Amino acid sequence: MDEREVFSPLHAEREIEFLKKPPSATIWSPLNGVSFRLLIPSTVYPPREDTDLLARRIISFGPGRGRTFLEIGCGSGAVSILAASMGWKVSSCDINPFAVAATKGNMVENQLDAEIKEGGVGPEEFPFTGNYDMIVWNLPYIPHSEINEVLGPMEEASLIDTDRLGLGHRMLRSIISNQLLAPKGRILTISRKDSFEDTLIFAHRVWDEIEFGDGEKLALTCFWRPYEGAEKIFVESTGSTNDDLLMKNGIGTHISTKFQSAGRGRRDRIWNSTDSSYAGSWIVAEGGKINPGHLQLSGALAVLNVFQNEQLLLKWPNDILIGNRKLCGILAEGKSNNQFTKVVLGIGINLKKSDTNEHTDYSSLDEILETEHEEVDSLLNRELSSLLEVLPDIPPVRHSEIRIQILEKMRLFGIPVHNGKTYKSFGLNEHGQLVLGELAIDDGEDIEWI
Repeated sequence: MDEREVFSPLHAEREIEFLKKPPSATIWSPLNGVSFRLLIPSTVYPPREDTDLLARRIISFGPGRGRTFLEIGCGSGAVSILAASMGWKVSSCDINPFAVAATKGNMVENQLDAEIKEGGVGPEEFPFTGNYDMIVWNLPYIPHSEINEVLGPMEEASLIDTDRLGLGHRMLRSIISNQLLAPKGRILTISRKDSFEDTLIFAHRVWDEIEFGDGEKLALTCFWRPYEGAEKIFVESTGSTNDDLLMKNGIGTHISTKFQSAGRGRRDRIWNSTDSSYAGSWIVAEGGKINPGHLQLSGALAVLNVFQNEQLLLKWPNDILIGNRKLCGILAEGKSNNQFTKVVLGIGINLKKSDTNEHTDYSSLDEILETEHEEVDSLLNRELSSLLEVLPDIPPVRHSEIRIQILEKMRLFGIPVHNGKTYKSFGLNEHGQLVLGELAIDDGEDIEWI
């Protein structure tokens, strides 16, 4: 028998033996005062802690009020039953026919209704064609590389992500191609944190995490369309995208161009656009208390997250370099009126080398990878939303986690020197200032890096 085989003839024999066992009856209670009677065949995955985690998050969304709900991989039907009891219009599917039968029976047992079909994410046609306000899936979380460490029949095999592309990635592709997500819809998944190397068009953020007694860690992740409904503008050329956007309102409002004639950086320095460059600006915050320093560093992290290349280095507070040559600048600018403040975040990137650019201290993205303006714009929009967008029905911004990630990137660049003193240990405070001992520095001009 192949050690990496997911479901062998021996497993099939064990599965048949399992089928001879009577189903187990249980009362599932995801929260105090909320309980359901479930009859679970021996070959169907029962609710456990990760199911409870997903259930509690669904409960936090409040009554369904007829909104549409899709569960992929419904298992015993626990989550779908919960959603139906809250007033969601539920559709459920599973590739395991025993799970489909269990969900149908348990739905009737609890005097609830849902549309339940066999099928799921895979080569066959997806079993549903509607638009859903919420889509959930407790994904298989054991990667293909660890199949040889897993034993057991169908319900254990169902925990294995046998898709080399990754079932998480394939799920998102299926949602896009089948147009399953309704406007302002949300996707909730439980999986390993590294299950989504590419989230395609969706912004995402971890909402909850769980660790089992054996050290296994899973995350509940929320996906949404980045800055959905915000105005997006493209112009062939302009003076300054930041200036253009300071005249507008609405978080997520965005403008991009291929050429700026009056771009600028910190201290009003001129940002020299190459003949093939990218410049984009976003309104990233509006209201009262706003932290421009944190927003600017988040912009730098978004750029690094988009390109994922070890040659890119972050020079605090707002430059991305290749070696010692500047590739990208990030500038956060605010505009205040009485008690109302607006912050615009601008990102300028040299996409391709220009023969007319005499500045040898500049680099261009085409030195390390090939990409186009439209792709850069879409990916930056997604990453900025993932880091910064605030909505009542998505996870809160993880400010401390962002600072940790930025610090990791900064340490790859070097060690700061201030007034002739070298600081091997340094940090960032909540305002994005560089912390050196008891000093808090907010001007990069005061720092040398070695």
